[in-house]
Amino acid sequence: MSDRLHEIIAEVSMIHKTLLENKKIDDVDSVLEYLEDCDGDIKEHYLKLLLQYYFQQNSVVNFKEVLLLGYQFDLRMEDIQSAFLNINSNEENVIELLEDNVVFFKDTNYEEPLLVMYEQYKNGSDELKVILEETIELIKRNRYVCAYAYKNKDKEFARFFLNEDLLESLQRDLPYLLK
Repeated sequence: MSDRLHEIIAEVSMIHKTLLENKKIDDVDSVLEYLEDCDGDIKEHYLKLLLQYYFQQNSVVNFKEVLLLGYQFDLRMEDIQSAFLNINSNEENVIELLEDNVVFFKDTNYEEPLLVMYEQYKNGSDELKVILEETIELIKRNRYVCAYAYKNKDKEFARFFLNEDLLESLQRDLPYLLK
């Protein structure tokens, strides 16, 4: 690893810590102003991290602002889990905003995130269950989540995420996913 990469990681870490401590992280304009004097590569790395942070926090407005600047991050199941745990209203959430990405992404870790989301739903109030329903249906449309649920249908939380219609399609068109 190059010395510059270590320097970038350290700088990004310090920037993030500072913005969290002074609570400026919740205002994209303040963050961008803070980053004005940073080197381009540090700013770029930090804005990718920030986009992921806003996704995990389900901060739709801030997420959209950084997304409009052209930044991206590699979506993981843990990111979806974090965002899911931060849904508390019927307003648009980041999972629904990235609907296509959520439906088509592939990961290697499904068990813990799906279990945590299942428990959040199962133990939530009736009001929270209604709020989360649409997002759960969206997650169930992911073929890899469906394949995982099928392979682990002995677990209650996996059966919860099993999409029977999608399973039928996978059995017909992509049976190798179910092995």
